[in-house]
Amino acid sequence: MLKLSSMELIELSPAVLDWAASQAGSHVGEVAQKVSKRAAEKIISGQLTYPQVIKYAKLTGVPLGFLFVDEPPVPRAPPIADFRTVQDSQPLSRDFFEVFDDIEFKHAWLRERLISEDADPLPFVGKYIEKLPAPEDLAVEMRQTIGFNDETRLRLRTPDELFSFLAEACEKIGIFVFKNGIVGNNTSRPLSVVEFRGFAIADPYCPLVFINGADAQAAWVFTLAHELAHIWLGHSGISDAGVAAKNVEERYCNAVAGEFLVPTKRFREVWNEIEGASDDVRMDFARRTFKVSKVVIARRAYDLNLISKEVYFAIYRLARNASKDKKSTGGDFFRTLAVRNSKNFSAQVSDLAIAGSITLSHAGRLLNTTPNNVVKLYEKRNAISI
Repeated sequence: MLKLSSMELIELSPAVLDWAASQAGSHVGEVAQKVSKRAAEKIISGQLTYPQVIKYAKLTGVPLGFLFVDEPPVPRAPPIADFRTVQDSQPLSRDFFEVFDDIEFKHAWLRERLISEDADPLPFVGKYIEKLPAPEDLAVEMRQTIGFNDETRLRLRTPDELFSFLAEACEKIGIFVFKNGIVGNNTSRPLSVVEFRGFAIADPYCPLVFINGADAQAAWVFTLAHELAHIWLGHSGISDAGVAAKNVEERYCNAVAGEFLVPTKRFREVWNEIEGASDDVRMDFARRTFKVSKVVIARRAYDLNLISKEVYFAIYRLARNASKDKKSTGGDFFRTLAVRNSKNFSAQVSDLAIAGSITLSHAGRLLNTTPNNVVKLYEKRNAISI
């Protein structure tokens, strides 16, 4: 049995410490500061007391024994294609893999159920797996398929309403939309936006989109449109939807998402409608016209070389900070539970549980909650619209 004085220094591998930090979506310097600001430099170099080792393991969520090995474990391979532009500098963390494994568990159950009920494959999934149409053509087809047109846009009042409409429209045609900013229902484990913004599973029976809800609320709608493009291409993958994407497919899906939300031709007309106005005034005017957030308009303006990258990122950072402040106020647990697990998926699971087709315990595992909450979710769904 290992017996050490609480003040005796233990030599650990800095590479292993760095790996452990990455599993929590962090880096060794940040974790070291949380362990001990006074001893941070020593911790970074691999010199820790035993209590500090225990605290380091707890903060990173890594089993204690892993910190005593000489080399980091071989990284787990991405479970689906990695389209991210940050993949070389930001390895996928433990948080991502736990989220993906949970979604894969739900997806496998759902797929088996649909196939057992003789569901037909959806014709739009992988429709363009061999040949890409022009981004504007695919954007038009996507809008037509989910029923998003100018008349619908006029009825929407805010970017939040636009996102809700698009998510529900997707679910009506068989695309399951999950949005969550934490691991499962663990509020102490927020997801990293730097790491990824979303992923798509392009399954012909139950295509699925996951949106990282920790991102700026104003950016969710762009990520959703981006992932829809991946589904039409038939490629499951992890995205960061970055403005400087190097991956060819990511750039294409970004272009489709931009055209889907804010068509280039109409955007230029709106931009030039108030000649002489400042870029900020023009963006506000376009935001009201297209019913999207200023972040989406700024992104379109940047893509079309109408504003600088610095202006775009300044607007994005403001939106991210605003989202953090807004999310800290909390909200209705059951409404949030349904959104985290796709409203359609949540409805199917709770209905089957109440009907006795699956156990309440199994339903709780599928929705990351207790059996009692499954019953309450069903009751609330049938009492009010969530």
